[in-house]
Amino acid sequence: MVLQTAVTAAIVICHLYFLLMNFTVERYYCHNPIEDGASAFLIQETYDFSVQHNRLFLERPEWLRQATCVSSYGLSVGFALTLIAALTASWRRLAVPLLLFQGMKMNAIFFYHYMEFTSHVPPENLVPYFATEGPYILAMGLVLFKIVGALSGADPKPKAE
Repeated sequence: MVLQTAVTAAIVICHLYFLLMNFTVERYYCHNPIEDGASAFLIQETYDFSVQHNRLFLERPEWLRQATCVSSYGLSVGFALTLIAALTASWRRLAVPLLLFQGMKMNAIFFYHYMEFTSHVPPENLVPYFATEGPYILAMGLVLFKIVGALSGADPKPKAE
């Protein structure tokens, strides 16, 4: 039960982080370049980080801008649905849409990393790079763990009081 609670807590924290990024950095990036001196929430920090660890993000190629727009406006729905499943222990009931979302997210994340690492400016410092990108990969594994557990009966719903 402790493991299940820890996994659920990690999923909730990750998905709150993802939604925060969707509604701040990603929406800004979708419509504006990330530039030094920006006053919008988290944008100066994003600029500073990108200068050191993710130069391709600052270059803002059109494919990346469009992918970020899809993530910000489209994937936020999946992140919210996952958050609902975690908070209500509805993994079994929401398994089909969550599995479809996980497939979409896996495709997006792995395509993004492929493009990043094969670009003319691949990330050089992997620890800080994956400190920001790693939670997306970790959360996919944790969500799949919860869904498989719910579908196999290994993750029982909490007992009603």
